Amino acid sequence: MNGWTGPYDITPDWNPIVGKVPGPEGVFIAVGFSGHGFKLAPTMGESLASLVLGKTPRLAIDMYSFSRFQEGSPLHGAYGIGSIS
Repeated sequence: MNGWTGPYDITPDWNPIVGKVPGPEGVFIAVGFSGHGFKLAPTMGESLASLVLGKTPRLAIDMYSFSRFQEGSPLHGAYGIGSIS
């Protein structure tokens, strides 16, 4: 018998958190992709790299910011829980 395990990270609204972390300077994250990270990695990685460099990302990712939870504005996808909005 073979097998493997790995973390299945989710956020309260089942959408990733991508962007600058509130508080410490220069800390950026891309987490909570709930199993969709591999297919989204190229675009999210490029967008996050742009933010780190102080540039505007080609893809607007501000909706995935950590602050949406602090502001009480979680995302609500058109396709329900488990789909990326």
